[in-house]
Amino acid sequence: MPDGNSADKKWMEEENVAGKDLLIHFFDAYLVKRDLERALACLSDNIVSLGTGAHEVALNKGELKKLMEAEFAEIPGGFRYEIKDYCEHWYREDLYGVYCAVAVAMPEAAGAEVTLSTRLTMTAAKLCEGWRIISLHMSAPSDQQEGEEFFPIKYGRQAVGKLDAESSRTLVNLMISMLPGGIMGGYLEKGFPLYIINDTMLNYLGYTYDELIEATGEEMQKIIAPEDWERVEKAVYEGIKKRGEYDVQYRVVRKDGTRLWVNDRGREIITEDGRKAMLSIMLDISKDIRLQETLRREAMEDSLTGILNRKGAMERLKAFLEKGRGGALFALDIDDFKRINDTYGHQFGDQVLILLANTLKECSRQEDMAARIGGDEFLLFLPDCTQNEVLAKRKETIRNRFREAGRKLNGIELSVSIGIAASHGDKELEQFIKEADDRLYEMKKSRMSRI
Repeated sequence: MPDGNSADKKWMEEENVAGKDLLIHFFDAYLVKRDLERALACLSDNIVSLGTGAHEVALNKGELKKLMEAEFAEIPGGFRYEIKDYCEHWYREDLYGVYCAVAVAMPEAAGAEVTLSTRLTMTAAKLCEGWRIISLHMSAPSDQQEGEEFFPIKYGRQAVGKLDAESSRTLVNLMISMLPGGIMGGYLEKGFPLYIINDTMLNYLGYTYDELIEATGEEMQKIIAPEDWERVEKAVYEGIKKRGEYDVQYRVVRKDGTRLWVNDRGREIITEDGRKAMLSIMLDISKDIRLQETLRREAMEDSLTGILNRKGAMERLKAFLEKGRGGALFALDIDDFKRINDTYGHQFGDQVLILLANTLKECSRQEDMAARIGGDEFLLFLPDCTQNEVLAKRKETIRNRFREAGRKLNGIELSVSIGIAASHGDKELEQFIKEADDRLYEMKKSRMSRI
């Protein structure tokens, strides 16, 4: 068994650590060095700690410090330890949970050692001061204890009193209330009949327990967004079949009809009546999903006009063409745009760009794609539309509406040149764009020759 010494690592004040390293920092200070100050530095002020002794319950760092001081006075010497079966799950970027086994070697007076095996669950969060442990729960396997016992660690096997049933329920409820998400379990049967649910999950859904039962008939499938159901069902059964657990993100439907994104991680269990069920923790990730959508939209949209930018247009066009779908691609360029900017200023020029973007949106069907790909250059893609008469009519509609919008703006005469390329699903992306650009160039050249 290694001695757990990590002296070659920088201490927490010099390097904030997370994951297994944070746990090692804590155990090195607590078990090996018996350094109270460094051990406490790993903990949040509001830590909840439940240990292996009947009275080892601390609801903040101050209470835990008193327990640790008493233990250090009673057992000043250090121990050797080993972390086994380490499992880590990140709920989000600033929050993760840990499950592992910890074997501790304790010296006896006769010079021999006694090894105690315990199970540890830990939750850590990134706070203002850095990564800190916010909850600890340690218990000994059933062959080493008669009932539930809790952290901080006491290594003597003699027990002075045990938690009664009521106290055990109180502590279990306390731990459940500290979990970072809702708890829900369902039988692995058609519709996922309800097995258990906690108040946090009910609050997520906006129901009371009785309301949920009445609304769903205890079928938890009914709280899953219909468009996500097949994917969720597949992820649950495939994950359990392969690993005995699953991890999936989806939308649940709340009582008021709104959707809530959750990260659902669960494992298979067998209930007392022998039925297979799943037990899961669900974390509300709606804010993360909204942030991802905002970042994706900002990366794909033109900030001035609100339509797609070059990147967004290329991805959408590529997706259409890869499916073998044809259509028409309009390449557009505002005539004399440099003169407009020079005469009226760039702020007015921006208004003209917005006018063309709005004109394209007004002249588009729901599936059509409008984009500003740079400067005064725009694209409009019409999926499954290749008839010359329809394309010519759409072209004139765009030109007329843009001209009318300019007159309403300040009486200025605006015009736009348009080149059109058609594809029947037989063109590559670069070829398609080049053909539309070539037609646009021809239109611009023809216009200049008439001036």
